[in-house]
Amino acid sequence: MKINKNAICALIAVVLVAVFLNVTVVLASGELYLPSDDAMADVSSTLNAARESNKLVLVVMGANWCHDSRALASRLYQQPLNTLIDEHYETVFIDVGFLDKGEDVISSIGPPVYYATPTVLIVDPVSGRLVNADNRHQWGDAYNISMEESIEYFQLMAAADLAALRSIEEVAGELMELLAEIDSFERLQADRVYNAYAVVGPLLAAYKAGEKPEHFEDYWNEVRDYRMQVPRDLDALRIEARERVSSGEMEIELEYPEYPAFSWEIEN
Repeated sequence: MKINKNAICALIAVVLVAVFLNVTVVLASGELYLPSDDAMADVSSTLNAARESNKLVLVVMGANWCHDSRALASRLYQQPLNTLIDEHYETVFIDVGFLDKGEDVISSIGPPVYYATPTVLIVDPVSGRLVNADNRHQWGDAYNISMEESIEYFQLMAAADLAALRSIEEVAGELMELLAEIDSFERLQADRVYNAYAVVGPLLAAYKAGEKPEHFEDYWNEVRDYRMQVPRDLDALRIEARERVSSGEMEIELEYPEYPAFSWEIEN
C-alpha cells in the first residue's frame, strides 16, 4: 500500500490547527478549572517545579461556573500580564467543584478555608509560606479588577522579600496570644463556611443544570454576603491587634463580630 505523504501531512496540519484553536478558545474563555484525580499531587508537582525554576507558586482555586474565576484565568494568559506570570510564577488551577472540593488544598497551604471563587494563593516554594497572606481575598471580584490593577498586584507579590518571609517572625507574647485567638475565631467561621457550602453547593449544581431549586437565590446571597464579610473582619482584627500591641497597650480584649443565623438554620 502506497502512503500518500502529502495527505498525511495535510491531516496532521488540520489536527494541529484544531488543537491550537481549541486551546485558544479554552484560554480565552478561562475555563481552566478542570477535575483532577489528585489535586494535592498537582500542587506538589507545581511546588517542585517552582523550586527548580526559582519562581513563586500561583495557586488559583475556582470553578468554571464562576464568572470571576474565568475572568482571572483568562486574564492570566493575556498580554502583558502573561509575560509577567511566566517570568515569576509556576501556576496551577484547582477546581473546587460546586464548593465541595479544595478543602485539602487550602488547608495544606495554611488558611482553613477559601472564602471566594477565585481564591489566589501565592506561595514561597522554599518555606511554604504565603506571600499574599494579607491580601489574598480581593480576587473574589476578579471580573471587575482591571488589567492594570492585576499587573500591579502580581508585580508587587513577585518583588516580595522572600528572605524576610522565610525568617521566623518574632512576635511579642501579647500579640502572639491575640493572633492565636483570632485564628481560633477564624477556624470556627471556616467550619460554618463549609457547612454552608454543603447546603448551597448541591443547589448551585442543580441551578447550573437548568433546574430551579427552591430557596437557591436567597440562600446563595446569604452565604455570599457572609463569606465576603468574614475575611474583611479578620483582616481588621489582625490590624487592630498589631496596632494596639505596638502602642504599648496590655491585657487587650478584642471585640469579635457576631453573624446572623442562615435562613435554613432558623427554619430547622
